Parts: sequence; C-alpha cells; structure tokens
Amino acid sequence: MAKLISKRISASTLIEVLIAMVIIMVVFSIAISLFGNVMRGSVSQKKIQVSNQLKLLKNEISKKGEFENTQLTIDSVDYLISSENSGAEGLSTLEIRAEQGAVKLGEIRCLYKTKKAMADEKN
Repeated sequence: MAKLISKRISASTLIEVLIAMVIIMVVFSIAISLFGNVMRGSVSQKKIQVSNQLKLLKNEISKKGEFENTQLTIDSVDYLISSENSGAEGLSTLEIRAEQGAVKLGEIRCLYKTKKAMADEKN
C-alpha cells in the first residue's frame, strides 16, 4: 500500500485543460465564420441557372414582342415580368425579376420592340 501512495501520476491540471479547450473553441469559431463567408460569397448553381433562364425569357419576349404571363414559376423560382412604356415609339422597357420565397435571385432590364412596332416595320 505504501508503494501506491508514494507514486505520483503526472497529469495536466484542470486549468491547463480549460485553456486548451478555449484555444480549440476559438480556432473552430474562426474556421466556421470563414467557411460561412466563403459559402455566402460563392456563386451557387441556382444563381447560374436563374441567370440563364432570365436571358432565355428576355430573348423570347424580344422575339415575340409581347408576353402572355406576368408571373412564371420554373423550378420553384418565381419570375415576375413587367413592362413600361419607355417614351420612345414602339419600344417598351422590360423587367424580369427572379425570386425564391423572399430572396431575390436575379433581375434583368432591357428595351424591346413591341408587337405593334414589329408589325408596322414589316408593312
């Protein structure tokens, strides 16, 4: 029994363990915040898809000179289409916004010839 009492086991103190844990937590919190910034700043596949769809819709409306629907839903993304008279004869301003829920994913604005202007041009 005397032999067991005289041997001392070397170990870390509670203070040393707590300091090591705090250092590890600080390093992990910095890493998590950096990862979050990278993920928020990157261009997601959804944004690329929305950008391509906006261009397709713009080209389609520009060719036709009109649009039937003011709201389309494609792949759970809402495309809101609006048009205003630009002041120039035969031209209108087209605006297409893409939203998913309350998050705006993209927007495109351009001028296009109205169907009436295209018909007048052919005559």
